[in-house]
Amino acid sequence: MTKTNITVKIKQLQKLMNLPYPVLSVYLGTAEKKTFHTNVVVSQFHSLIHQSLTKDEQKAFKKDIDRIISFLKEQYDSRGKRSIVFFSAGEKLFEVLDFEFYLPPLCVILHAPYLKPILEALDTYTKYLVLLVDHKKARIFTVHLGEIEEHKDVFNGNVPQKVRANEEHYYGRSDKIFRHIEDHLHRHLQFIAEVIDDFVKDKNIHFIILGGHREIFQKMKSHLPTHLQKMVLGQFATELNIPLNTVFLKSKKIAEQIEQEKIKKGGES
Repeated sequence: MTKTNITVKIKQLQKLMNLPYPVLSVYLGTAEKKTFHTNVVVSQFHSLIHQSLTKDEQKAFKKDIDRIISFLKEQYDSRGKRSIVFFSAGEKLFEVLDFEFYLPPLCVILHAPYLKPILEALDTYTKYLVLLVDHKKARIFTVHLGEIEEHKDVFNGNVPQKVRANEEHYYGRSDKIFRHIEDHLHRHLQFIAEVIDDFVKDKNIHFIILGGHREIFQKMKSHLPTHLQKMVLGQFATELNIPLNTVFLKSKKIAEQIEQEKIKKGGES
C-alpha cells in the first residue's frame, strides 16, 4: 500500500453508497501463509469472473477486468500479503486494497463497493503499540493491518552514563553519582510513561511490545500505569536507530506469537 492510510481509504469507500452506476468488487486471497504468486492470483481471478458473472456482465465490465489483470501482472507486489481487493467502475472508480490477512475470494456487482468482509475482519484484527526506549529517548509506533506508523520521538534530555568522579558537586562519591543517574532515568521514564498513557487514549490498542535496551525494560514497565503494564506482552532488544521496516518485522514476529498464545488459551478454556 502507499502511505495513504488504509483506514482512510476504507472510510472514503464507505461513503460511496447507492451509486447511479454499478461497481465490480473482487476479493482475491490465499489461506496459506506464503507468497501469493502472480500466476496463482491471476488464475484465481479468471476463475472467479467466469463463475460469478454472466456473459453480459463480463462484457459490460470487460475494461475493468482487463485493467485488473494488467495491474496484477505489472504492478502488484504480493510479498507479505495474503489478500487483494479491487473496486472498479470504469473511469469513475478504481481502488485497490491489500492485506496481510486472509479474505475469502468473491466477486459481486452492486451499486456500492462491497466492504462487509473487510469491515468484519477489522473487528478482529488487532492493533498494537511498539515502544522503543533507552536512557536518552523513546520512539512510538502503532502497527495495524500490516502497516506501521511512527508517531513521534520523545526526548527528555540526556541521562548521563558517566559522571566524572571529581565533579565538585559529588566530591567523588559513587553513591551520589549513582543516585544522580537514577534520578535522571526516573524522570525520563516517568515522562515517557505519561506520554504513552495519553497517547493510547481512544486508539483501541490491544497490547504493547517493548523494544530497546534490555536492562531498561523492567524499569520502563514499572513506570507505566497499572492498566498499561498489563498490556505489555512482548519485548525485543535493539538499538533505537533501526529502520522502520526492521521495527515492523521484529514486532510482527512477536505479535504473531502473542496471537498464537491467545488462540491456544482460548482453546484450553
